[in-house]
Amino acid sequence: MKTTLTIISLALTLTHFCSCSSSTDDREVHLPKNLQVELDQKKRGADTFLKKDATVSISKTHSGKQLIANSPGLIVLSDQLGKNDFVRIYNDDGNLWHEFSFFYDDSDGKFDYENENFRPFAFHPDYFILNLKCVGEDKNRYEVVVNEETGLKKFVKKEDRTLRFETWEELIPTLFAVGFKKEENPLRDIPNGKLKVVELPNEVIFHPIKVEKDWLKVSWEDPKKNKGKDENSGWIRWKENQKILIEFFYFA
Repeated sequence: MKTTLTIISLALTLTHFCSCSSSTDDREVHLPKNLQVELDQKKRGADTFLKKDATVSISKTHSGKQLIANSPGLIVLSDQLGKNDFVRIYNDDGNLWHEFSFFYDDSDGKFDYENENFRPFAFHPDYFILNLKCVGEDKNRYEVVVNEETGLKKFVKKEDRTLRFETWEELIPTLFAVGFKKEENPLRDIPNGKLKVVELPNEVIFHPIKVEKDWLKVSWEDPKKNKGKDENSGWIRWKENQKILIEFFYFA
């Protein structure tokens, strides 16, 4: 069993970020129910020693990552993932290309199933995160991008119970937070509406609420002003011309 997972969860306390920040942090992840139970169990048995390599986080930027043309959604982990299951990815000819488990012994501080060509949209073995950009399908398989830097594509089987398809519109509201450039993508009162003039805190976290076509409603907290949800919310574009305009933050 992995011990790094629990160590990260308990030891990290400063996780604020600015909406336009380019840094990566470790954040609290929202998991399927069965994986959240596993995470909670690990927290209760956590060690107190923070390993240096325990702060590895998701890389948010790859060269082709923002482009989602011909990508209706992603392949993500399902609620059916069990401790004895492996995620398997295949070549076009049906031969196995790569397999890995989220349940492994990382007492040596290493991931047991490293593959230098496996650089998907999002992946973190300690936090049960897997996002593979889906770019096609046939009767039995989904075609996915396994390397956002090179565009390498492989396949996963539709019958694989450890995986499921999720649209971008379904995924985004489940994120902990999103980042965006306020100067280029300003807050609006309604989708494609008037600019929303609002004084934001110096350090602000934007939480995704719901998606309507190319628009995303976000909310934020202002500790100095106890305003209602409507006053502390607005709309931004999450995509334009099949390009993602926001950063995905999976952790708190």
